Amino acid sequence: MATKKRDTSVTPLDHQEFRKANEIIAPRVARGGTLSLLGRKIFNVLLYHMQRMEYPGIDSPEEDPVYKSLYWLSLSELARDSAFNSEDTGLLKETLLKLQDIKIITDDEKGFSSDVLVASVKIIPGKRGKKTMLGWGMHPATEAILRSPMFYTRLSIYYLTSLRTTAGMALYESCKRYATNPGKLTRREPWEWWFEVLTGQPVGNEKPEFKYFKRDVLKPAIEEVNTTDIRVELMVHKNGRKIADLQFKIERVVQNASELPAPAIVDTVLISRITALGILQKDAEDIFTAHDESFLKATLDLVEARAADQNLTVLVNPAAFFRTALRGKFSETKNKKASARAGLVEKSTEGVPSAETAVNKARKAMIKQIEGMSSEEKNMLLARFIDSNPALAHYAIKSPNSRIVREALAEWMLRG
Repeated sequence: MATKKRDTSVTPLDHQEFRKANEIIAPRVARGGTLSLLGRKIFNVLLYHMQRMEYPGIDSPEEDPVYKSLYWLSLSELARDSAFNSEDTGLLKETLLKLQDIKIITDDEKGFSSDVLVASVKIIPGKRGKKTMLGWGMHPATEAILRSPMFYTRLSIYYLTSLRTTAGMALYESCKRYATNPGKLTRREPWEWWFEVLTGQPVGNEKPEFKYFKRDVLKPAIEEVNTTDIRVELMVHKNGRKIADLQFKIERVVQNASELPAPAIVDTVLISRITALGILQKDAEDIFTAHDESFLKATLDLVEARAADQNLTVLVNPAAFFRTALRGKFSETKNKKASARAGLVEKSTEGVPSAETAVNKARKAMIKQIEGMSSEEKNMLLARFIDSNPALAHYAIKSPNSRIVREALAEWMLRG
């Protein structure tokens, strides 16, 4: 008997909705690594398509009973609905495999449970003009709940794909669950619980101080969620002077189609370039979402050029150098140096004094920028300077803060 085909007509993104069981709205990771931004997006898209299908086996590439027990979707559809901008499916496959490894725990008024997100994954390469197909299966105990949940939150794929951070997506889902409640308040939980839910990091991982969690995770997530169809406000509960519990107040808003945010495009090529330096995928995704793409590309170009330069010593730790280059904004410095050099050439036609003044100003500005770097960044920069200037190595090692070394280092930076 021929395999039944499903309706493959494209539904506009702003009409794509699915029902997510309340039991898995705010999961915490028990093991298997971090539940990343890409992992959350892909899992939500899989749920959306599961609920569109009447039963598993539709579009199965073969009549094998194992294949007929799975749900099937072309990788190109998964990439489209997850807002990936690349036809390169390598990162999609890697993320799917990591989803299969992750075990989550949920605890609410109904009790405690432990589940895997995806039980099985199969990828069948396309042949003779056919598309590459993804097959996936859920654990039997949870499949019915995921397909037809009794208590659920209706979520929009459009809004979920417009969010750029792991914390933003997790907070959006958590708050949407309570947006229709009379009190318009989420559950009240210890801030450490919220840290695990919003970051997707495994339970028991070391946590930062609350002030850094608020600065680096909470505030950006709240700002991002407030661009969607809800507005959220943080409520802090203290035990004496100590931060104890957090809660969020929710307000629903109506947005016109023209006000909808554009779905965030995930540049898989850029993320792959970051991971190629030796950085974990989850960290690469966080770096991608936290920085301007043109700045990231310029920094990657700089690091890759440095690693390929055979006139310098071998770059032992490209990942560490990349992080330092991001924090120190080396790519912007490089552009400023080029502008400064152009400015010096132009000013030199007006007389030597003006050129000398420009040189002094540029040197002082560079010294000030170097002084503003962290100790790690300074050490990395000094090591590069010593590699390129062996004649000054003795002075740089003995007196790195001396005037002669600081000025030489600044001039070397300006020369590029």
